[in-house]
Formats: sequence, structure tokens, C-alpha cells
Amino acid sequence: MTLDSSTSLIPILCDQFFSSYQMLETLVEVCPDDVWYGVYNEVPFWYQVYHTVYFVDYWFRTDQDGAGFPSMPLDARIPPEFEREVPAGLSISRKSMRAYLQLIREKLTQLFASIKESNLTHPAFAQEPEVTLLDAIFSQTRHIMYNIGYCNGILRGQNLPEADWYAYNETDN
Repeated sequence: MTLDSSTSLIPILCDQFFSSYQMLETLVEVCPDDVWYGVYNEVPFWYQVYHTVYFVDYWFRTDQDGAGFPSMPLDARIPPEFEREVPAGLSISRKSMRAYLQLIREKLTQLFASIKESNLTHPAFAQEPEVTLLDAIFSQTRHIMYNIGYCNGILRGQNLPEADWYAYNETDN
């Protein structure tokens, strides 16, 4: 990704955010289907991931009026918030989640490539004027990592591979 080299904060924010995002993508890859569709503490594993991805998509809308959201409409009966129950028999496949993650990665890549430092203090989008773009970047990085930790705990508890720590955009060997 090519970033505006005249800034000092944007490449750092981008690298930190995408390190977390890479771990989220890895989580979907390493999770076996029986765990993906399993229920832990009354929450399906796939739903924990969907909740995370949905809100990344939500907070990084591509325009100020919120059009073009969500990036990939999934079953509208699946609520993104944990406060509401998922109707029985509904789920999102890992294949669909991978496609959703890829669309959001493309959107985020374009967003980070166009950000200037002056944009960081502007509202993330019109419907949430009190939340700056910088707030959204930090809060979603924390949100991703919180949920990865929760899901990794489930995988670890079953002696399964997890989304390993991806500290700072290392190259895969």
C-alpha cells in the first residue's frame, strides 16, 4: 500500500490497524468448521466474528452519509449487536465471511491511502459527529483485538491453532 509519506501518523495508524485486521482474517482461516458453527457461552463462534467485522464495516463507511453500508449485505435477520438473539438456524459460512473481510480490506486500503492527518479529527461519518476518524481507528483496533482474544481462547481451550500474534505487518516466512 502506498501512503502519503509527508505524514508521520498515518503510516503508523495503518500498520497497527492492519496488523489487527490480519489477525482477524487469520482467525477465520484457522478455525475449523465444527468450532465455527459451535456455541460458546451462548454465542455462536461465527457470530462473534460477524459482530466484529460488521462494526469495522460500520465505522469505516466510505462516504459521509453512510451509503454503501454494509459492504456485503448478509442475512438481515442476523443482528450485529449481542443484546439481541440470533434466530435459530441462521449462520454465516467461513467462505462468506472471507469474502466480507476481503471487501472490507479493499475499502480500508482505499480509506487509509486517502487519509490526511487533518482528517483524523473530523467526524468518522455524519451520523456520529462526536466520533472522530482517529477515535474510530483506535476503538476498532481495540474491538478487533478484544474479540480475537476471546475467539483465540476458545481455540486454545480445544488445543487448536489460533490467530497467532501479528505484531507489526511482518512478512510470512
